[in-house]
Amino acid sequence: MSLDEFRAAVEPFRELGFEREEVAHVDDLTIPREGAEDISVRLYRPDVARPMPVFVWAHGGSWVRVTVDLLDNHFRVMANRSGCAIAAVDYRLSPESQFPEAIEEVYHAAWWLKREAVPLGLDRTRIGIGGESSGGNVAAAAAILDRRRRLVGFAFQALAIPVLDVRFGSDSWEELGKDYLLTKAQLEWAVEQYAPGADRDDPLLSPARAPREALEGIPPTRIYTGEYDPLKDEGAAFAERLREAGVGVELVEVPGLIHHAVMAPKLLEKGRELVVESAEAAGAGLRSDGRA
Repeated sequence: MSLDEFRAAVEPFRELGFEREEVAHVDDLTIPREGAEDISVRLYRPDVARPMPVFVWAHGGSWVRVTVDLLDNHFRVMANRSGCAIAAVDYRLSPESQFPEAIEEVYHAAWWLKREAVPLGLDRTRIGIGGESSGGNVAAAAAILDRRRRLVGFAFQALAIPVLDVRFGSDSWEELGKDYLLTKAQLEWAVEQYAPGADRDDPLLSPARAPREALEGIPPTRIYTGEYDPLKDEGAAFAERLREAGVGVELVEVPGLIHHAVMAPKLLEKGRELVVESAEAAGAGLRSDGRA
């Protein structure tokens, strides 16, 4: 299908998402970036004691589709269940904006939130990074980028059903890459929209292929994979590479979970369970710096 058709195909998921929950404060922020376009962030702040921890979150959508508005109810649930602020970054989509721009936008948003933490009621020492699917890829890359630049100092990382190796050559891709909605052909096409001609071994594109020295100092991490998700082997491989680099990691494989379940919590209970449980666990991890 065409790019426009591919983007439009996610709209029906709006009706399959969570029911709207009230959150104490929801604000649309415009974050300036010198020499580049401004960044749009929707900040969800529950009614908890301030200063509160904040998760900077990158949504999924194969880098080319989905918006924060489409997942607004999703982020409301995450904020209320985590007890943390959720800063959902509406990064520009591909192919209009390409690798590594999404990473730069998410990282710059995190840096700006750290600098502006006090007036926003945020705890500048407890900033987490997270994302689902291709957003998990962007989040993991932002954490690696922070080890180079050292501007944010993320306290925790949460990755849900993440894309972590864009060579797509794992056993789980061979087993599950045709019949469970997410296909290898779809993601191969999406990578060409996002990062045409890029080195697929680049750690910012394939975090699971990052050398040990690039991962040392990554914050404590929780990774969720699904039993029927073709991405599950690369999630496990990334967890092992993080352990080898001395990072505290918890890997959770959810029985019976397919990749798109988080987009349809009304229809698929496993998707609802993953969003709620992961938000609660990630919030607890961020509040404790992952060491409790």
